[in-house]
Formats: sequence, structure tokens, C-alpha cells
Amino acid sequence: MPALLLGAGAPAVAATNTLTVTTLDRNGKKVTVTTTVVNLATNERRSVTSNKAKKLPKGTYAVLASIRTGETSTLGARTVKVSGASKTTVDARKGKRVSLGLSPAIDTAGREIRTMARICTVGKSSYEHVGAADLGGGLYVVPNSSKRLAFAAMRSWVDHSGASPHYVVKYRTTGVPSSPTRTFAQSSLGTVDVESRRGPSAGTLSNLAVQPADRACGDEMYGLLFDTEQPYRTKLHLSAGKWYVRAHARAEAKDGSAPVVGSYLVPRTVSAGKSQTVRFFRSAWGPSTRLPQINYGWLSYSLNDMFADPGFPRDSVEGGDKATAMLKFGGKTVKTKKDRGWESEMTSLEYKVKKSGWYTLTNDASRYYPEITFPAGMLSPKTSVTYRFKAKPNTSVTAPVYALTMLPTGLDLHNRAKAGGSTNVQLKLSRPKAGPDAKLGKNPKVKTVTAKASFDGGKTWRSVSVKKIDGVWTAQVGNPTSGAVSLRARVTDTIGGYTDVTIIRAYAIG
Repeated sequence: MPALLLGAGAPAVAATNTLTVTTLDRNGKKVTVTTTVVNLATNERRSVTSNKAKKLPKGTYAVLASIRTGETSTLGARTVKVSGASKTTVDARKGKRVSLGLSPAIDTAGREIRTMARICTVGKSSYEHVGAADLGGGLYVVPNSSKRLAFAAMRSWVDHSGASPHYVVKYRTTGVPSSPTRTFAQSSLGTVDVESRRGPSAGTLSNLAVQPADRACGDEMYGLLFDTEQPYRTKLHLSAGKWYVRAHARAEAKDGSAPVVGSYLVPRTVSAGKSQTVRFFRSAWGPSTRLPQINYGWLSYSLNDMFADPGFPRDSVEGGDKATAMLKFGGKTVKTKKDRGWESEMTSLEYKVKKSGWYTLTNDASRYYPEITFPAGMLSPKTSVTYRFKAKPNTSVTAPVYALTMLPTGLDLHNRAKAGGSTNVQLKLSRPKAGPDAKLGKNPKVKTVTAKASFDGGKTWRSVSVKKIDGVWTAQVGNPTSGAVSLRARVTDTIGGYTDVTIIRAYAIG
């Protein structure tokens, strides 16, 4: 057997690269925390326990840490090159207090003041972050001038009753500043007037929240303002920039829990000194503006969006409904599809168009939450829509019909009209593109817009006048002395196509 020769020509053993992160609290005591370590070249992240050597590939990393000292939180970040046995320290004693204020200052009596902060990595397509909130003992960050890091802080002055205005400001910098403080002039803030009504939601409780929406460090910070069972009007004073105004509805479940049954996520760009309005839970929830489409000869229609707030008509506000869609051609039913409620995936009717001609598509839907009890007198329990349009094989188009949205005006916070009075119902026509491949084509020429009202839950109907008011088709409904008003409207084009929408209990009578 030949001898094994060992000599200088043998390959060297690869060097081991390690990183040890030492973490000290605000008393200088070594504490063990879980840090986030991010490779700044690849954005790959790891969770690394401090005060222990961790094997890592060679490279440049950001280390993100949150260190608690009693009720005090300190955020710190370090950038370090890992090559061989590398070490770095995050020392909470070097932290500077985060402080955001208003000028002139506001009366804080009865308000909860919340402060939260983040340190983020700065990458081309993504970032990682570490965050904390002021738990009463103060919130601190360790300064770092690296441009591979960013800092964000948000502070809110919250009145849980909703009676007084809420103030929320956000501050963001590249690098972690040596003085993480900022005072916002009240004149630099913008205002969002929020109105939240009651009536159509299956929930009995709703909340209001704001969230930065700039897609940079500090987005996803969530500022819950208050929860309430009552409708309300309130004001939000926000620092300039992009925000989401959010509302969630919670219901009373039969098992005693309070599940979220619906939500709004409304983007707003806030400017200094400017005001705008957001209204939630308006009446006459009906079919969304998603139209049937034909893609490469296949007709497609989603059954799931039949209860859309007319202020946000593209999508349903709340899930949970049963629906039956039926497609007819030449007077015969060629396809039927059912949504049995709470199915794991979206339910769509799909049909290959084989012949050119007139197709009629109907979808009937009713609210369905088997695990909750609906509020007494809930509005919009049932809706239906019918589209009649021409289609032909081997095309990719949005159906040549209109989406029809109804918006009753002049209602109170409970979506009630004055008994015996009259209500103008805006009938808004739109044709959003159904999909990227479904060509929109020319809008059909409107021939007529008609409307009917029912005061007995849809058993009988009476025609009402429709006029154009300020360029909007408007149904003028004479209201009964009690109960609720159901609505039906139809838009017909000059070649015979139409959209017909029915909403049962569209609005209430006060």
C-alpha cells in the first residue's frame, strides 16, 4: 500500500468567521437578548443570541438590538465587518431619549401619550428592523451615523372617547440621530375628518387607527386610537406624508369571542394646513365595481364582492356571504356557480364562450356569518345584480356594461333618513378595467337610468324619479314614516345591454 504523504502542499483548513455581540443595559450590566443580524449585501437575516460567538459567512452586517432596563427600552444598531473572530457591543448607556412634541403644546388631560421607535437597515428592495414602545420609563436609541441604517419614531396623543382631536406625528431620518427629538408646529399638520356610521356592518364594535404608509422605515407602525360601539365624528391631526386610516369591525360571536368581520384600509396623503374627509360604514352596500371579464375566450366573474360600501366600491367591506350566480345564453342556463359561504378560496363562475350573442349573468347574495348573531335591524342583508351584454369567442375584454353603485345622501350617523321626507340616491356609473388582458373598449352609450323603491323588504316596488343633479344620475325617493327603504336601479345602453342592481334594506328611516 503506498504511503500517504502529508506536506506543505496539502489544502489549508478554511478559516472560521464568528461574530460576538455584547449587549449592556443602561446600568452597564451585561444582559442576554436576541439580536437581529442582517447581511447588508444579501439582506439575509439571522436571529443571534448576544454574548455568544456565532459562526457567520464573511461579510458586512448590521446588528439590531432592543435592550430592556426595567420599564425602559433602548434600541441600538451597529455595522460590523465579519472576518475571523469579530466583536461588537451595543451599549444602552449611550442611548439618547426619543422625544417628539407639538408647538404650541396641547392639553394632555384625559389623553394617552404613546411613543414608539424603530431602527431599520437600508436596502435596495427590503429592510429589517428592531422596534420598541415607551412603556412608561422612557424610550432611547443609540446614535449611529451609518447610512446603511435609518431611524423612525411615531408619537400619538389619544383621546379614547373620540370627543377631542387626535394628534399623530412621525419622524424619520437616515442614520440614527445624536438627538432623536423633534417638535412639530401644529401649523405643519394636516387634518383628516373621520366619520364612522352604524347600520350595514355585521359588527357591533369598531375601532379607528392610523399607520404610516411611506414604504420605508416606520411603515407598519400601528397607532390604535379608540374602540367604540357608537357611531362618531372625530378629527385626526397628522404630520405631512402618506398615511393609512384604518377601521375594523368586530362582532359578537356565539362562543363569546369578538372576531374581526371587516375592515377598511384607506390611503391618504396629508399636507400641511389641508383638510380631507374619510367616511366609513355608509349605507347601501351593494355589488362592487368588479365587472365580468372575458380572457382568451373564457368568461370569468367573482361571486365574492356583493357587499361593498359605496364610498369604497371596488371590494366588499366584509366577507361572509352566500351567493348563486347563473349565466344564460339564448334563454337557457349554461352555467351555475354557488358560493356556500366562508370557503377557503375566492369563488368564480368560469365559462368558455362558444357562440357570439347576448349573455345574461345574475348573482344573488345574502349575508352569512354562522358563528355570530347579526345586529338587530342590520342593513343590506341581501343584494343582487344582473348584467346583460354581448360576448363572442376568443376575445379578451371587460364586459361592455356599467357597474352601478347607489349612494343615499343626507343620512344621519345611523344611516337613517327623515321619516316622511325625501332622499336623493346617487346612481354612480363606472367601468373599471376588469383585468390586465381584458380590454376596456368604448363605454356603452347610456339610453336610460331608472330606479324603484320598496318599503316592504322587496315584496312590492314603485318607480321613483331619476334626474341628473350636478352631472350625477340621482333617484329621488319619497320616504315612508318608518322601517327601511330597499332600492333597485337599472342602466340600459342603446344596443340593449343593461346592469340591474337590487339592495334590500339599503337605508333606514329615523
